[in-house]
Amino acid sequence: MVKYLIAKIREYIFIILTATIFLSIFFSNSFSEENVFNIEDIKVEGIFDVNFSRNKYIDIAFKDSYKILMSKILLSSDFSKVNAVNLKQIKEMVSSFKILEESYINNEYKGTYKVFFNEIKIKKFLSQKNISFSQPKNIIAVFYPVFFINGEIQDSNNNFFYQKWNEIKIKNELINFILPIEDIDDIYKIKEAKDDIEKLNIQSIVKKYDTKNYVFALLENENNNLNIYLKTSFNKNKVTKNISYQNFDVNNKINLEKILKDLKIKVTDIWKKENIINLSAPLSLRVKVKNINPDNLDKLKNTFYKIDIIDNYALEEFNINYAFFKIYYYGNPKRLKTNLLKFGYELKNEQGRWAIYSE
Repeated sequence: MVKYLIAKIREYIFIILTATIFLSIFFSNSFSEENVFNIEDIKVEGIFDVNFSRNKYIDIAFKDSYKILMSKILLSSDFSKVNAVNLKQIKEMVSSFKILEESYINNEYKGTYKVFFNEIKIKKFLSQKNISFSQPKNIIAVFYPVFFINGEIQDSNNNFFYQKWNEIKIKNELINFILPIEDIDDIYKIKEAKDDIEKLNIQSIVKKYDTKNYVFALLENENNNLNIYLKTSFNKNKVTKNISYQNFDVNNKINLEKILKDLKIKVTDIWKKENIINLSAPLSLRVKVKNINPDNLDKLKNTFYKIDIIDNYALEEFNINYAFFKIYYYGNPKRLKTNLLKFGYELKNEQGRWAIYSE
């Protein structure tokens, strides 16, 4: 009798859960067009019994997706500033969610969710905490590690950073790294330039890999210290950094993995900084638009509305020959230029005066 009751209760729970799935999917579809940050494939699992509650796992999905979102858009130095957030605050920043997949097998529940965060609310939340965020895209870059131990260059087979770079993962990897093929001529150039590495033409080494983005790391182990000369180029923006790790032991694999992961985070932060958006201080730009008619004017206004880094704009002057707009935006002019170009508009600086041209 008890087994029969349990079976009936499980059947009843399953019917309710199935109905809730359809409601959840309907709810999420109604908000699918909002300006949100979407976090895909959030997986949760647990015991399926008479005390089962899907709401518990939805809450877990919200918490997990929030952590993923923050790790994706914030610099690593800002992670600790957003940790003390409760579930109620997280829910207030969620627009909707979608259940992608569910299963109830052998008394075990497994679910895959997609969570839609409201971008406007996220920006407000970060602005109140005085935190800038980044909107980097996934890119491809060559990672070229050169590892010296006691003055001797290591070949690729003995270079831990070469062998493990793509194997050891960090959260939300934004850079798809290409590892170079060992080239005797390249190694000779690096050896020659080791003591004056600034003179090394790294672009000539990585150009064969069909990308202008690169991360060159000269790693040198001396006196139990690992000194790293890091040179990166992302979208033609070059950054040079010197990093040092104390009490370095080349034979300690656990320590090596920690250093590699930390170095990977630092490299990703460099790419994030190229796409940083300072929410506390939007910039302004006065631009001239030539030869514009009312229809084209509406089209341009609609474009401004679609570009998420544009906070606001105002039409200051308009006649049959041109229009003047004041644009308030986050980021830098280069980022604004890139976004406008996607919609067929070219932003040019003409002797200190900005103008927009339609392609």
